Amino acid sequence: MTNPVFAEPGVSEDTIKIGIFAPLTGSASIFGRAAFGAEAVYNEINEKGGIHGRKIEVVREDDGCDAARAISAVRKLTAQDDVFMIHGGVCSGTVMAVRDDLERQNVPFVILGAASAGIVKPLKKNLFQPIPNSDVVATQMVDFAMSRPGTAKIALISHTDEWGETNSRIATEHLKKAYGLDISLKLALERSTTDATPQILQLRNAQPDFVLAMLYPAETALLVRDAHKFGMTTPILGNFGVSLEDTRDRVGDMAAMANFYTFYAYEPALSSTEIEPWTKMIAKYFPDHRADTFSYEAMGGALAVIEALKQVGPDLTRDKFIGAMESITDFQSGILNTPITFSADNRAGVSGGAMITYRDGKPTVLKTWSE
Repeated sequence: MTNPVFAEPGVSEDTIKIGIFAPLTGSASIFGRAAFGAEAVYNEINEKGGIHGRKIEVVREDDGCDAARAISAVRKLTAQDDVFMIHGGVCSGTVMAVRDDLERQNVPFVILGAASAGIVKPLKKNLFQPIPNSDVVATQMVDFAMSRPGTAKIALISHTDEWGETNSRIATEHLKKAYGLDISLKLALERSTTDATPQILQLRNAQPDFVLAMLYPAETALLVRDAHKFGMTTPILGNFGVSLEDTRDRVGDMAAMANFYTFYAYEPALSSTEIEPWTKMIAKYFPDHRADTFSYEAMGGALAVIEALKQVGPDLTRDKFIGAMESITDFQSGILNTPITFSADNRAGVSGGAMITYRDGKPTVLKTWSE
């Protein structure tokens, strides 16, 4: 007779096997740093004795932010490595490529860092997104811009790919619905562009009160650098995929960062004493990895996974774990600045966020402009 305690793949008397896939190499590897934070959380719980006598065993795969490689990686994790669940996916395209197959297999799928709101539409019972998604980020960006006294004209600059257009549409619709305003100027900046002079000159001529930048890291830094070059002091607000310190390093001039803000999902500010325990946790297990914004991205989700595993108890099954994740409500991870909440009809677990900027040379987290 099969012992029900060990009836599920990836569960033994003393281990729970979790598969992680992320872009650990290639041009998107900056985002793949989320894997280190998640794995550090799992290693830390192992050092404390594990969960109901079981240690978490992580099996990590590199997808290179490529859909075909992600499909191969996930098939290996489920068929060969026999994992209990997947905590993976930083690029939305790779998540979309594997989510249907994981649903058919009823493999619990917790998103590592992919932020597209389309991931949870339509709802899939086995899938959970414990980070702010693109709907949340775009609306929060608009709300922050409008919290600045006197804001009446908001310009928007974006890539023309699906990601850029989707974020732009959400922001535009929210601005109209919530504030009765239209985007005053919409500009395009293509990926791999090396000169944002035409866009900066148009922005400077239009004189908006705020600029929303739906751009990837390299192009965001280009916009910030060229804005400073031409003396434009209009605040620029970056998206979730943009890190404050990475932008600073790319720009290479702290003076250019004076008017730059970007979406920020965490409670402690970068370089603060409050974030040190999380930074030290990552350094403890990955001493060669320099923690940055992206390194913390999946830590809240990993803590939610641990909470659900604790709730299930020793008789662990996939269905019970999915039910426990679904029941997580107002979970304060300590790293995310918004609690995680799932329900039977909601798999987007984080409904808010903040912004971060430099004030007096120090990273400062803001919910509204006037804080």
